[in-house]
Amino acid sequence: MAPVVGPHSAFEDFLRVEATGDGAWSSALADFDWGAAFGGDLLARMALAASRDVGPERALRSLHAHFLAPATPGSAAALHVTPLGDDAHETRRRVAVTAGGAALCEGVASFAATAAGPRYHAGGFDASLAAPESLPSDVELAQSDGWPVRYLAPIEFRRAEPRAWPFPAAADGEASHWSGWLRPRVPLSADPALHAAALVFASDYRSHWGPETRLGPAFGAHAYTSLDHALWIHAPQAWTDWWLFETRSEICRDGRALTQRTVWTRDGLRVATIAQEGLLRPR
Repeated sequence: MAPVVGPHSAFEDFLRVEATGDGAWSSALADFDWGAAFGGDLLARMALAASRDVGPERALRSLHAHFLAPATPGSAAALHVTPLGDDAHETRRRVAVTAGGAALCEGVASFAATAAGPRYHAGGFDASLAAPESLPSDVELAQSDGWPVRYLAPIEFRRAEPRAWPFPAAADGEASHWSGWLRPRVPLSADPALHAAALVFASDYRSHWGPETRLGPAFGAHAYTSLDHALWIHAPQAWTDWWLFETRSEICRDGRALTQRTVWTRDGLRVATIAQEGLLRPR
């Protein structure tokens, strides 16, 4: 087991939602000591509440969400889950999150069972990338790069490409690119909803490294705020091994940066695709 580095290192210790009524859930957002509530934590709780409402027969396949206001770390959040047009193929839930009467986030989660149908899969990741076991741990990276170790829970990561931090700026016309092996720091139980929620959490984890690897040191002069987030899960999986997260940011206009990510198992199965728009404003 990887070393535990913080009070929220295990998803099952903090990622919970409690039923408070018909379609109503409550949860306390984690305080990771990152300066603000983490958007991925909020999204993961939305996914978990929707999964609990739907039941185990269908797996999370997509989540589309808009962030409406900043959330305070450690604050109590209310989640309201509403059914949307269920049919034989899809089960959909709208999830609205509020805290202290203020709207924080709203999104739609879609669930489906495995079904017969066409399949195709083009592309893949660079097979020459080093295996995660051969790379420095994130605890070692934190110590060498000067990060507080407490920032590293609950996802463990290894840099798949040799790249020093702070990142140098990319050349004009060059897209940013960052690849990392990620896995839950503490192994998950067999609950499929928890595995899906952990993936939702990770879909936003280090996502700002897309624009940061493009802008280099200039990124630090800006505040970065997630505006909206989309996740498509192509192959629901139990997350028991390292997965490769490839991150790219190819365009930013008016301070609005688009980041795209793909998630792969180490044997080349594409698990998910992620897109996020973030706002960069001078500090």
